[in-house]
Amino acid sequence: MKYFLKLNAVSAIYGLLSSLFFSFLLSYERIQVLTGLTTEFVWNVSIGAEITLLCGLLFIIPFVTRKWLESRLWSLFSSILWFPYFVLFTVLIGSLFSNINIVNDNFAAGLILFFYLFFFPIFLFVTTFIGTRIKHKTA
Repeated sequence: MKYFLKLNAVSAIYGLLSSLFFSFLLSYERIQVLTGLTTEFVWNVSIGAEITLLCGLLFIIPFVTRKWLESRLWSLFSSILWFPYFVLFTVLIGSLFSNINIVNDNFAAGLILFFYLFFFPIFLFVTTFIGTRIKHKTA
């Protein structure tokens, strides 16, 4: 039971990070209005931060799998369990910070989000699998 709770907590973290990825990518205009910076600068900073986050997850996910999830093969279910938490957090963030006045149609963000939703489960599965292959050092 304790491992199941850990697995759900890790999956919830992955879902929250994905939901934040979506919300920052879709609300760059609001960030631009609030900060007064140019749209191009806010777009480039948000894309740069999200690429940095994904590169960081490349190293963090195997570490979390080895440390918290004890390198078990059951931790591969986190590549499936993140999605319900992603939907939950996306609905919560969307209802708390709704953006009704969308000025521009952002086709590029839609494409990025489409490819993200397709490749993130694969990325999560591969990095979690790498984490399951890393064994604890025994004394």
